[in-house]
Amino acid sequence: MKRLLKSITCAEVFSALLLLVLLSVVLDSVMSKGEPVLATCRHVLGDLLVDGCVLIAVALLAFRYLRFQRQLARLERAARQFADGDLTGEVLPSGQGPAEVRRLMTAFNDMADSLRVLMEKQSAFVVDASHQLRNPLTVLSLRMEMLSMSLEGTRREEVELIREEMNRLVVMLGRLLELSSARGPLPTLPGPVDAVGLVGDRVTAWRPQAERRSIQLAVTAEITAVVRVDAALAGSILDTVLDNAIKFSPEGGRITVRLRDDWPATVIEVLDEGPGLEPAEFARLGDRFWRGPATQDAPGTGLGLSIAREIATAIGAQLTFAAVRPHGLCVRLSIPRPQDA
Repeated sequence: MKRLLKSITCAEVFSALLLLVLLSVVLDSVMSKGEPVLATCRHVLGDLLVDGCVLIAVALLAFRYLRFQRQLARLERAARQFADGDLTGEVLPSGQGPAEVRRLMTAFNDMADSLRVLMEKQSAFVVDASHQLRNPLTVLSLRMEMLSMSLEGTRREEVELIREEMNRLVVMLGRLLELSSARGPLPTLPGPVDAVGLVGDRVTAWRPQAERRSIQLAVTAEITAVVRVDAALAGSILDTVLDNAIKFSPEGGRITVRLRDDWPATVIEVLDEGPGLEPAEFARLGDRFWRGPATQDAPGTGLGLSIAREIATAIGAQLTFAAVRPHGLCVRLSIPRPQDA
């Protein structure tokens, strides 16, 4: 039916209608002479004329509908292209079609242009910030290395720990540069990682912060496991979780970092003694800028866990939350184990 309607042009339909009108006029002229047979033909042609008018109306409506449908299909393809992360598409509105659809296409193009400008500014900011921070960090790391050569014992070990943290920050800034240039998912470098060593390194890095508030930071390793994951990004997740646990735990409290097996995943749990959350609040935990009522006065932006959850998804892990009794929060990082482990 669609092919038939497309093949019939408006000129052809009007030509057929004009022919019917001319025939009707001729028959009216002949009928004035009293020809009975032609009277019957006149009535038949009159019915055909009415049917032709109806056909023209239906054809015009169908033509407008098909053109309207094609325009909406173009708009839908462009919207799906944007949803898939391709911001180069746009809809080219034509001078034909319903005015409402043309206005919708124009509004879509305006929105697409604004979004492209916004993304370009965001990408430029990430590149500039990463580049400007990485250079001084590299220089500072070299100076710390020279300083450690003149130190001995515990002081030298502390300087080496500072250098390691600075090197991790340089790596993370490099990832930001890669992400901004790729305009896609966060680039990852998975490799075999000792889970016990990963947990131990991050706990060691955060222990001085915990000790400033007299918080006991304990590690319980129920298993030894090797996971295949991006060590820098997995460590970044643990940094966020440990930072929150120290921030929201009371002075003199206890934070437990537990490593256990939950096949087919290796699970790292961080349990604190903070205020915790109400059951209804867990659905919002991890949303951008959201903070629980009990933590509104604490420093922070509410972005940490949201970013950590996105990083967990990028490395193939999962970040979940649970309540701790009588109060507190358990943050659970589940990292899939290799098939041959």
